[in-house]
Amino acid sequence: GNHIFLPTAGYRSGSSLYYTGEYGLYWSSTPSVNGAWRLYFNSGNQYVTWSTRDYGQSVRPVSE
Repeated sequence: GNHIFLPTAGYRSGSSLYYTGEYGLYWSSTPSVNGAWRLYFNSGNQYVTWSTRDYGQSVRPVSE
């Protein structure tokens, strides 16, 4: 069993942080001009959604 830990780091807009400790938002694809796919979760739900790139979300590096 391999595991990873993804903290609920929230996101950054400008110099402000939002939803730290409540939501995890992680970029999950290579970005395009319009946006990228992200993993979004809280204590009870998880989604993969398309998002514009104007918010600072966490990046989870992966090694092959």
